[in-house]
Amino acid sequence: MGLFIKLNIMKTKRIKIPLNRTTITSKDKNYFKRLIDSISSLNKTVEEFEQKFANYVSRKYAVATNSGTAALHLALLSLNIRPADEVICPSYTCVALLNAINYVKARPKLIDCNFDVKKGDFNISFSDLKNEINSKTKAIIVPHMFGCSAEIDKIISLGVPVIEDATQFLGGSYCGKKSGSFGLISFFSLHSSKMITVGAGGILLTDSKELFEKAKFFADYESTIISQRLKEPNNYQIQYNYKISDLNAILGISQLNQINQFVEKRKKIARIYSQHLKGAAEIPIFFKDNIFWRYIVRTKKDPREIIKEGLRHGIELGRGVYPSLHQYLKMDDELFPNTSKATRSLIALPIYPSLTSAEINYLIKTVKKIL
Repeated sequence: MGLFIKLNIMKTKRIKIPLNRTTITSKDKNYFKRLIDSISSLNKTVEEFEQKFANYVSRKYAVATNSGTAALHLALLSLNIRPADEVICPSYTCVALLNAINYVKARPKLIDCNFDVKKGDFNISFSDLKNEINSKTKAIIVPHMFGCSAEIDKIISLGVPVIEDATQFLGGSYCGKKSGSFGLISFFSLHSSKMITVGAGGILLTDSKELFEKAKFFADYESTIISQRLKEPNNYQIQYNYKISDLNAILGISQLNQINQFVEKRKKIARIYSQHLKGAAEIPIFFKDNIFWRYIVRTKKDPREIIKEGLRHGIELGRGVYPSLHQYLKMDDELFPNTSKATRSLIALPIYPSLTSAEINYLIKTVKKIL
């Protein structure tokens, strides 16, 4: 009750609140001390992180990388995606997916999204997707947007290799299984703005030994394997310096140990937002499977004006996804009605475990005024 009382009595005081903030705890700092004491064991910490992450998601193999984009690039290389192959992904998603598709010179095929504010569901539309698959479709990239799961089980049933982008749903479950355990390959970005962070990094996971070994080779991990030094040289193949350091990995180990607490804190803040922002805008009210990487609201005002007003009060607001991928590719908005509606009407509020009660109070009071 203390928080709700404060909302009514606290004086308005300008506070700066960024859209994203890394949550670094005393536990994380202790893990760094542990690494310094054992720094001579190069790569052992990375291997420990990979194994720990694979165990958490219930997968057999993991390759830690220096970004989520790198992990996706490795996934496409491992699946032998070639020029002229079609790779499907939603238009309403991060531009990094489009970048990785272009790295392998494949053809991106964009699909519209769902639009359900109450459930927080802005994922790839299964009904649209199933009608767009053809003989050229070699992979489908399925991001779980903003902490709400896509219909990944239905998408897998279509029989096309699925790359699951579980970045924004790390710590969540769908149909009784952890996010990242569905696709033939899954990956997570572990950037400082994500559910957990390694500073800058990502990770690829799979249950296929063949795909794992390909990904590991392309990531330039082979030079760390002693047996590789005893083989005759093979024909040259391009490899990529996608490895992460022990410093990144030790933070990842510590952060992964705290993921459940991070998720619960996000849900708690989301419930507070929904209680106090009711009537100010269209808001999410369905909490069952949403872990709230973003708290998304729909407004009738121009999102740009709301963002400008938020900055005047020291609050950085987001737009969910902007621009959408079809806008980058100069495609007609009419082909993507839900995506276009999303980019024109959605606002993302700051939500992360390190938000303080004072910041939450100030944010609610301010946002109610400007929405």
